[in-house]
Amino acid sequence: MIIGIGIDSIEIARVGQSVDNNPRLGQRLFTPQELEQLPSGARRLSRLAALFAAKEAVFKALGTGLAGHSWQQVEVFHNQKGAPQVQLRAKAADTAAGLGISRLHISISHDQERAVAICIAEGEERCFG
Repeated sequence: MIIGIGIDSIEIARVGQSVDNNPRLGQRLFTPQELEQLPSGARRLSRLAALFAAKEAVFKALGTGLAGHSWQQVEVFHNQKGAPQVQLRAKAADTAAGLGISRLHISISHDQERAVAICIAEGEERCFG
């Protein structure tokens, strides 16, 4: 069952300017593993923007936005076949478990100007009451 859906789109240049103007921002937004995956050259900024959009989409699928969570609690990586995957940690993992989310599906795309990501949270519906 689908429990949540999140989508985000961001300008690649905006992410590039933000990271260039504040070098520590990249370390705050992205995990060491995410930063290690980055390609060099021009593709680096499009990948950063795509990772950012993916994290935003995940928080939206959780229904929380960033409130009470940290960027470091959501890690986006690519498996051996190149497909994006998500690993939740700490409070983000607890939030997902509390909602009955057992799987996150993520899709990421970018072109010259924008990066976009969508996340679908799947699991068992919880009855509260």
